[in-house]
Amino acid sequence: MPLIFGLMVLIVAVFARHGVDHGGVVSRADGGTAGLLIWILTPALLAWVFRRLDADVRTTQPFAFQRASLRLAVGVMILAALAVWMVIKLGLAMGGLVMDPVTAPPPFARRMLDLASVAVFALLEESAWRGYLMPALLARFRYTVVLGVGAVIWFAWHLPYLDVLSASYTVESTTTLAPRLFLGVLAMQLVYIELFLKSRSVWPAFALHATLNIVAQINLSSGLTLNRTHTWAFSPSADGLPIMALCTVVGLAMYSVRMSRERRREKPAQGKRHAG
Repeated sequence: MPLIFGLMVLIVAVFARHGVDHGGVVSRADGGTAGLLIWILTPALLAWVFRRLDADVRTTQPFAFQRASLRLAVGVMILAALAVWMVIKLGLAMGGLVMDPVTAPPPFARRMLDLASVAVFALLEESAWRGYLMPALLARFRYTVVLGVGAVIWFAWHLPYLDVLSASYTVESTTTLAPRLFLGVLAMQLVYIELFLKSRSVWPAFALHATLNIVAQINLSSGLTLNRTHTWAFSPSADGLPIMALCTVVGLAMYSVRMSRERRREKPAQGKRHAG
C-alpha cells in the first residue's frame, strides 16, 4: 500500500503542474495557483485515507502528544535552528551567500503570515511522509529500502514545482539543482528515520522540517540570496553541501547509537535463553 500511495501522490503532482497549471509560470505570491494548492494538499489527504485502509499502521498513533516525543521535538528545534544559523553565517563569511542591504523587510503581519504558512506547509508534508509513508514502509521493508524508497518518493513529489520552491533563493537551473537535492533528501531521510524510530511520532520530524524552513525564510525575507558561484557549497537548503554533511553525520551517529543499544539489549536476552 505505501508504494500505491507514493505512485498516486506523484501522479497527482504531475497532473497539478501540467494538467491544472498547464506547465506555465507559477508563483506562490497571493496564494499561488489551483495546481499548487492541489500539489500541497494531496499527500496529506491521501495519507489520511491510507492510514484508515492500511491495517499495518491503523493502530499506530504518530500524532499523539506524548511528553517524550514533545521533549525530543523541542531539542530538535533548537539544534536545527542553530545548524541553519551556522550554515548561513559560514556562507556569508565565505561569500557564497550575500545579504542585500537595501532589501526592506516585509511588514510584521506579512512576515508572521509567511512563517505560519511555512509551518503549515511542513505539517502537511510530515502528515504524509512521516505520518503515513514512513511507518507503512517500516512495517514492510528493511531499513535500506525504507531509506531509498522514502527518499525517492519525497524527492520526486517536489520535482513538478521545484522551480517555484527554489526561486526564492537561487537562479540556478533545476537541471543541476535536482541531482544535489536528491542527495540532500537522502541524507535528511536518514535523520527522519532515526527520529521516527526513536519517538514513533511525527512531531520531532515536524520540528526539524518547520525549523529548517522557518529560519531560512526569515533570512531570505531579509535579503539573503545565493551567490551565482559555488551554490552547492553554501545553500542553506537540502541541496547544499553543509546541510547534506550535517544530516549524514547526525543520521549515522543516531543509527550507531541505536544499534549499540539494541545489541546491548539482545545480549542479556540471549544469555537467559542459553541458561534456560
